[in-house]
Formats: sequence, structure tokens, C-alpha cells
Amino acid sequence: MALRPLLRTGLAVVAISLAANFLARLYHKPSAPMPALATTRGGFVQLAEGLPTKIDSDELVRAGQERDDNVLGMIFCWCPPGAFSLGGGPRNPSGRYLDSNPVWVTLSRGFWMGKFEVTQADWQRVMGKTLAQQRAIDPGRPRPLGDGSKRPHAGEGPNYPIYFMNHDEAEEFCFRLTTTERAAGRLEVGWVYCLPTEAQWEFACRAGTTTATAFGNRLGSVQANFDGTEPFNNAPNGPYHHGVMPIGSYPANAWGLHDMHGNVWEWCRDHAKPQPMSGTHSFRGLTSSNRAFRGGCWYDKGPRCLSTARAVGTVQSCGSGLGFRVALVSTELWKEANSVPQVPLQRHVESQFEP
Repeated sequence: MALRPLLRTGLAVVAISLAANFLARLYHKPSAPMPALATTRGGFVQLAEGLPTKIDSDELVRAGQERDDNVLGMIFCWCPPGAFSLGGGPRNPSGRYLDSNPVWVTLSRGFWMGKFEVTQADWQRVMGKTLAQQRAIDPGRPRPLGDGSKRPHAGEGPNYPIYFMNHDEAEEFCFRLTTTERAAGRLEVGWVYCLPTEAQWEFACRAGTTTATAFGNRLGSVQANFDGTEPFNNAPNGPYHHGVMPIGSYPANAWGLHDMHGNVWEWCRDHAKPQPMSGTHSFRGLTSSNRAFRGGCWYDKGPRCLSTARAVGTVQSCGSGLGFRVALVSTELWKEANSVPQVPLQRHVESQFEP
């Protein structure tokens, strides 16, 4: 009852902000400056930038280096080790974060991230199915939230991202690619192709930035494929293509990664809960049937395609707005994460990927 006068005068938000700054000083973490407010159709959204990303200067020099030494010619970009603020992002008028509260995460080892989303050509070569054949596996599969169309597909072609696959099928793709590359002697010992964790995904998406997107605090349809009629933070209105676009149709971030914002949501490997986990690697393990996917997709509005954008589905979820990209990581990431009490693991990754 005592809070009602504060709510009417707006002082509650001020009190919360002061408390947050006090706690930040208490834990010796630098607090980000109070940003301006951005206007959206839903009202005012506070652009809360995260804490500065920490990346060693010697490691940062390698960021964005490419390799394509695999049977698919799939290009991977190097993401250096570092520490950053996972989650957070814009806040609504009441001061609550639109996606999740920020947590501090350390990635002690670098990794490779696919430059592009996995394409329909990649999928057919590894899994032996075209987009139409993938859809026909189960015609009753639900379409993604937000897509009420009756079309058979949302974009078809070898350079379009694959969709209509669920989380388990995406992991099977990674397993087969790992097995093939190991047998051919092209894959270094102790490295595997896999889905990225949420922490790896967002770290790669941000590419050292702390802003709402990898391109700053605006997002328009010249930067990503989404419903351009509702851009983010007063970016110019643009077209709505009503479907996926070929990979690489939009600019890359600072580390060379394309389409981290929009086009298709991208599966992450770890168990999803409402709040991401802090700590080293921030890996949640595989103790639930729920998984997170990140980045927004072609039918989403601008605010749903930011660096912090996340959604949750079961391992069987699929549709025309949900795809994935592959990471190439050292198994040492999981070994180290297993030594951190707050980051439980269900099994050792090497046994999962053994041919």
C-alpha cells in the first residue's frame, strides 16, 4: 500500500535505480551510465547498455578470422575468450528488462561460430532431405508462434536457411558433421561441431558491443530481415518480406557473422529457464526438454530481434521461423564448466560425439 504514492509519482523507478547502483558498487562492478529513452509503439523503452565487454587485446586481434576446412565449405569465424554481460537489454516503462535480467558471464576459451545460418543445401547434403521432405516428415508439426500463414514454405533455395527442423534434428546434423570430419582427419582432437550455448551465441552476436544490437541502438530492415514496418528505436521503416532471405543478404557484425538478428530464430544447446545463468561458460546442462532459441526471425518486430532476444521451446518445436547455426568448440569448455558448481552438466560431450 505504501508504494502506491511512489508509483503515481514515478519515484518507485528512481528508488529501484538507486538500489541497483548501490548493489553494483557493493560487488565492485562498474555501473553503466543511465541511457536515454527510446520511443516504440509500445511506449518508452529504456536502452540499458550492459557492462563493458572484457576481451584481452591480444585475443581481440584474432576476432573474425575465418576457416572453411570442412566437407561443406562452411565458413566459421573466430570468437575470442572474454567476459560480458549476458541478457539485459532494453527495459519497459516500469524499468523491467524486456527479455531477462543481465548476468556476468566468462568464456575462458575462444570458439568458432558459423558465419551463416545452416542452409537448405547444407541440410540436404548432411541429412539427405530437401526442405519439402523435411516438412513432410510430420505434416502436423506446428508452425512457429506468429506465423499464421498456410503456405508450404517461407522461402526455398540452396542458399536459404533451413527450417522445419527441431532441436534434436539440429543436434543430429552437428553429430553427423563431427563424425564425418573426424573420419576424414580434418577435425582437431578435442573439438566438436555443436549448437552454441546461449552465452556463446550472445557473445558472438554482440561481437564486443554493449548496445541493443550489434549495429548500435537502432535496428531497421537494411540491417536484418524482420517485419520492417515496425523497426526498433525510430529506425526508418522498411519492407516486410514475409519470409526468409538468402544467407548473407544483410551486413555482418564486427566479427563477420551475418543474420544474428532476424531471418530465423537459432537453436541453442542448453536447457532454457526464464533467467540465464551467471558464471564461467553459463552452460545449463541438458536436464529439461526445454531449449532456448535466440535472435528473432522474419515475422518478428524489431524489438524481438535484438542481441538479448530469446524464446523457449521444447526439443520438438519447429516451424518456418526457427533454424540454427553451428559452432565449433573445444571440449575443454565443457570440462571446465563441469568444475563450476552452478553450471551442472548431464554428460561429457566427448561421449556424445564419439563416432
